[in-house]
Amino acid sequence: MTFPRAERLQFVVFIAIGVALLTVTALIPALGVFDVPEFAQQAETSEGRITRVLEDRTESTQAGQIRYRRLEVDVNGEVAEVEQRYVEGPGDIELSPGDDIVVGTAPGPSGDQYFIIDYVRRPALLLLGVAFIALVVLVGRWHGLTSLLGLAASLLVIVRFIIPGILSGANPVLITISGALVIVFVTLYLAHGVSAKTTVALIGTALSFGLTAVLAYVSIEIARLSGLADKQSTALLMVSGVEIDFRGLLLSGMIIGALGVLDDVTTTQASSVFELRDANPLMRARELYRRGMNIGRDHIAATVNTLVLAYAGASLPVLIILAVATDPLNLVLNREFLATEIVRTLVGSMGLIAAVPITTALAALAADRLAPPQAVAGEA
Repeated sequence: MTFPRAERLQFVVFIAIGVALLTVTALIPALGVFDVPEFAQQAETSEGRITRVLEDRTESTQAGQIRYRRLEVDVNGEVAEVEQRYVEGPGDIELSPGDDIVVGTAPGPSGDQYFIIDYVRRPALLLLGVAFIALVVLVGRWHGLTSLLGLAASLLVIVRFIIPGILSGANPVLITISGALVIVFVTLYLAHGVSAKTTVALIGTALSFGLTAVLAYVSIEIARLSGLADKQSTALLMVSGVEIDFRGLLLSGMIIGALGVLDDVTTTQASSVFELRDANPLMRARELYRRGMNIGRDHIAATVNTLVLAYAGASLPVLIILAVATDPLNLVLNREFLATEIVRTLVGSMGLIAAVPITTALAALAADRLAPPQAVAGEA
């Protein structure tokens, strides 16, 4: 039994996808290439349910209104008392009987002591996840399903390859670039199938991705960013116990953040150019590029705005600090936590803009070379 050339090519690509995924998510960790340190657990955690409020009072102190509560909690079938004491203000955890909570357990002089860590949010997250998957499959159908497989593969590479590699003390940039290339290769072919336009999008993404990485590196160097501007990085420095290149970690975050946007731009541009060629097979590379760039400029305008708004939404507290600051604007912008967000936004936007002409030119050349025979004969 023989298979058409296109089917054989698709089979080879999917085999390559499987090999790439198995290598970075199973083989490399199994060989012990990453020596990930074990972190000491501060306290054991478990889920519990509040059954009764035993005591609830408020005291006035110089620090403010201090609320004291003593709760009865069912933890894995055992009844425990949990004390909650805090200064009333934003971020208070309001609890009542029937609430599911995460409880921490720490040894004390008179036995285990329990304390409240957070709400149990798993049911809400599960509901949103199921709704998201159902909507993607309902609207996207087969392409939606394959895009979900690509999403799962991306998360697998990040969790099994990139994060362990960074925690083992390896160079964050090399680890991230290696994992990102696998992510691009896997997700593009899974989501869009094996075709010339997908290959063009892959090459365009890789080139734009490399340019973005260089821009990010140069920007971090000239802006003298340490990578320790946010509290998450500071917390990682305190608890990791391993030497991590935090400037490299910042660069890795910028690379991963830009990757998804580049994927969107390159696939759209490649698809647009090939659709133009299908609509008019006599259109040559120069005309395809010109018309593709007309579409790309609109795409740039919309996507750059989307990218800036996405960063602004994620950094809204930072913008509020900027609005209420009493220092001169140039001094406020000079602070590292603000400078980091500015560099992140500008680098991502520049990589995005560069991806449009790069991918459009590649797609125009590829579409011109892949002209249908009847179109070439008619043109002659």
